[in-house]
Amino acid sequence: MKVNKFSSKEQMSLAASEYTAGLINTNTRAGKIFTLALSGGSSPIRFYELMAQEKIDWTMVKIFLVDERKVSADHKFSNFRMIKETLLSKIEIPWENIFSIKTEINSVSECAGEYEEQIINAFGKLPIIFDLIVLGVGPDGHTASLFPGEDHTFEKKRIFISKEAPSHFDVSERLTMTLSLINKATNRIFVISGENKSKMINRVLSQDSTIPAGLINSRSNIFTDSFEL
Repeated sequence: MKVNKFSSKEQMSLAASEYTAGLINTNTRAGKIFTLALSGGSSPIRFYELMAQEKIDWTMVKIFLVDERKVSADHKFSNFRMIKETLLSKIEIPWENIFSIKTEINSVSECAGEYEEQIINAFGKLPIIFDLIVLGVGPDGHTASLFPGEDHTFEKKRIFISKEAPSHFDVSERLTMTLSLINKATNRIFVISGENKSKMINRVLSQDSTIPAGLINSRSNIFTDSFEL
């Protein structure tokens, strides 16, 4: 993995924004649709705000969620709500290019199945390979809604599944991309903010297989403002 380390969150967010805009514009200027999957959390908030200021043809971009909590779209813990407030509401993108999760479906497994179908229909062909997936990492080493203590490598057929977060997390019912889908992406970036994340970043870099973030394809980029690295 390549580590891009910056002295402030603003610099880190700007660099991640410029990097992402560069990838998008390379595709769209060649007439190709760009598929982008975004994560929640606090680390990417400024990154998304700066992305909204980039010169991008958003009509050529399709935006998806990496994972979500089973809450309403306006709930304080909704990843979609955060992404909408920081990015989607500030750009000129057709609504049909935004793929949200219908969390009002009865069960979390039904929500996951419905979103998996949305993704398959949006791509129109197999295999499903995203142009860019944006990831974070939690203090326990989870990424997306893939948590430690489970075998995430066995799931090869599904691309979006339901998961249960450990009891100390805000919302237990989750929906997430599978590890297999994440690792097939053409590009992946981690956006990680905070000095307390340095030890976890080093575990990711060492491909620590005891944490889900350590199982992410090593051909990925890390953008961080962690001073202790």
